[in-house]
Amino acid sequence: EIRDVETASIAINASLTGHLVFSTLHTNDAPSAITRLVDMGVKPFLVSSSIRAVLAQRLIRKICPECKEPYTPTEVELRALNLTAGSLAQARFSKGRGCDRCRGTGYKGRAGIFEIFTVDDEIRHLINEGAPVSKIRQRARDLGMRTLREDGIRKVVSGMTTPEEIISATMADKE
Repeated sequence: EIRDVETASIAINASLTGHLVFSTLHTNDAPSAITRLVDMGVKPFLVSSSIRAVLAQRLIRKICPECKEPYTPTEVELRALNLTAGSLAQARFSKGRGCDRCRGTGYKGRAGIFEIFTVDDEIRHLINEGAPVSKIRQRARDLGMRTLREDGIRKVVSGMTTPEEIISATMADKE
């Protein structure tokens, strides 16, 4: 886990000498990991030279399979997820009503929601120029990055979890 510039420097030096390094860093989303390292004091050219990809993840609760039932989300929930009723023809919304197996919660087990992007030459340039995280995020989106919230919405419309779970897990990620 990278918590300070000393640990970050060790990880970056290992990466620059040909080692594949996996580490954790607490941020709200994947693009923010870049600016967090720079804010810690790592020189931008070292960040841009050493990072190949960034992944953000969060755990969400899964609907209990024993008490899962169809459910129609409220307009408030749909709006919070930037969804419209018309765009959801294939959606299978579900909720758990609560049972002995899930101890009345309606949830049993967990799954991940993810966002990942690879660092291309343009992102390297943005890092070296000290661009704000919004520009790095936009380039990652241009390259196909799906946000945590978007991945969560896919899990909602497939019936794996509930709108309220994704809203709660991604409150800082409103886009």
